[in-house]
Amino acid sequence: MRYISTLCVFLMCLPMQLVNAEELQLKEIPVTANPLNLSSDEMTRPVHIMNGVQLQNKKSSSLGSMLDSVPGLSNNSWSDNVGRPTIRGMDRNRVQILNNGMQIKDVSNLSGDHAISLDSLSSEQIEVVTGPETIIYGGGAVGGVVNIIDYRIHPEFVDGIVGKYDVSRGGANNANSSSMLIDIGTDNLMFHLDLYNRDSKNIKIPGSSVSEKLANSDSEYPTGKYGKDTLQNSYNESIGGGVGATYFFNNGHTGFSYAKHEQEYGTILEADAFIDLESDNFKYELEMRDLSNFVNKFKVKVSHTDYEHFEMEDSAIGLDYFDIGTDAKFEIVHSLLSTAGGVLGLDISTSKFSQNTKPYEPNNKRQNFGFYALEGIEVGNHKFTVGFRHDYHDYEANAFTSDDGAPTEGGDEGSTSFAATEKSFHATSFSVGTSSKINDQWALAINVARTERAPNHDELFVYGEHHATETIEHGDRTLSDERSNSAEVTLSWADQGNAFSVSPYFIDFSSYIALLDTGVVQWHEHDGEEEALPVFLHQNVPADFYGFEFQGNIELSSNYGFNYWGDYVRAKNKNGGDLPRIPPLTLGSGLSYQLNALQASIDVEHNFSQTNTGPKELKTDSFTNLSLTMNYELPFMGGVTAFVKGDNLLDEERRNHASSLKDKVLFGQRAITVGVTGYF
Repeated sequence: MRYISTLCVFLMCLPMQLVNAEELQLKEIPVTANPLNLSSDEMTRPVHIMNGVQLQNKKSSSLGSMLDSVPGLSNNSWSDNVGRPTIRGMDRNRVQILNNGMQIKDVSNLSGDHAISLDSLSSEQIEVVTGPETIIYGGGAVGGVVNIIDYRIHPEFVDGIVGKYDVSRGGANNANSSSMLIDIGTDNLMFHLDLYNRDSKNIKIPGSSVSEKLANSDSEYPTGKYGKDTLQNSYNESIGGGVGATYFFNNGHTGFSYAKHEQEYGTILEADAFIDLESDNFKYELEMRDLSNFVNKFKVKVSHTDYEHFEMEDSAIGLDYFDIGTDAKFEIVHSLLSTAGGVLGLDISTSKFSQNTKPYEPNNKRQNFGFYALEGIEVGNHKFTVGFRHDYHDYEANAFTSDDGAPTEGGDEGSTSFAATEKSFHATSFSVGTSSKINDQWALAINVARTERAPNHDELFVYGEHHATETIEHGDRTLSDERSNSAEVTLSWADQGNAFSVSPYFIDFSSYIALLDTGVVQWHEHDGEEEALPVFLHQNVPADFYGFEFQGNIELSSNYGFNYWGDYVRAKNKNGGDLPRIPPLTLGSGLSYQLNALQASIDVEHNFSQTNTGPKELKTDSFTNLSLTMNYELPFMGGVTAFVKGDNLLDEERRNHASSLKDKVLFGQRAITVGVTGYF
């Protein structure tokens, strides 16, 4: 698919009349992760929406790095090329990653070295949602929801032929990326085609990969072990695309799509190893509107995914993962109780996880049945949102014998056998949110929630060595539900182009499923050498999370704007000490400029040092990231924009405390990316 770049250039030269891109873009869908289709200021908790120029400027090799500067979010990363979002210090099974409102099925939640099986090059909009509305996705969204939107199944009809292309090159990973999409609307049908390709080389870094703190505390890790100036085996290649067809009738539409994603990337801690993943996804959607005076919409969504990934070591499969599953969602949007509307929904899913190589986790089947309701009520200037969800989870795990390793160097490696196990859980969550207009400028929102989350299959059943991360993980089949009570207040102000909001929050976990370093090591033979690997255990602990986020902007003049943001989270194990991998205080500000076809901004963000560390965890030094973007719509080529992006312009060593590999892997050096994007 290397022809994509050539095809994009060809499209730029097509002898067709280009019109203003704004006239051709689809109508913006404010918050598709909310079935009531509310805009962000209508929800009881504001959301972050990334689309248009901002989405173009933020696109990168991983979703985590794209969203790292959003208040409350950080990047649980494997350097620049692989990363999953962390929200308010919560990651993995507490952050739902969706594609068009349906969960992305992969194994990115199982380990920090596993990539999300979707590239942002195919996205048209990305939403981050927190607050009471996330209750419809269950306890797995206690941190929040990230929804990646594409238009493979179109929400509305657009007549004619429209399209978009994007070509860029640069960055610390010297990446070449290209994408294109074409939409054709005729009669009552719309057809969609998109293709993308990304080729990233080994990442250039400003120093040694291993931190001095780790090198000084463990002689096994000299500062240059995984590279100096260049991060070893950190390349990343992805390729994929999708097709879709949508039929529109008088009061709705129905559509089908297919998407393919393939990715290969190096496992940085092993010089000759890489991960090869492949995902096939099929989606079907039916939506009928205005069925009666009280039933506004009926929607059915079905998503089937066949996912596989292989962790290759010297051309041999060291570890493999297969996950095949189908999700179905049924929703009725109504106005039975009030004009604000509500939604009743049903989720059904079934999945099968399996491995064929060395023992790490038993093969298992998962079934889930969930019912949810979200109701809005308006009383004068006050809006109330009440949410409820109940889930039934069932797990069936096969008999399994693990590879335990040896308790001492040179000892005999043992094993532990587990009988076939069936586990079931009931999880009930509810939330209440209010949003009130104090006056024309000020608004106040208050949200409270009681959330329950069933343990995920990896938290229950995993028991073995994962050499790609140089760790051993142990699940616990006796884990109980994760349970929390939370409260949040959002105070916001807006007046004549100026705005400000601040959101303090508190989450009390009576039972939090933590992955903690036990302080025990086990010795494993690998490539003829014995290695001492730390053992991490999933366990229920009581915990408190509290913090705040704020953001705002000031319109300095018709051409200049100033924006600022920040976030802070503290997470404590109430049995004593702090929880690991919690991001530090972050403060940022930026200056933007716009004049006719030129848009430019320069941003500075400071990540403070993290000294509140978990067991066996090292402190992380502070760093400052200076970045810039410039976008210029080329004259006489309507809809074509050239852009320049600069990152880490101060060339600082940057380590993200949210990453389990932050002391072994360094982010990229000072870098510039250039590119062209356009509409036709």
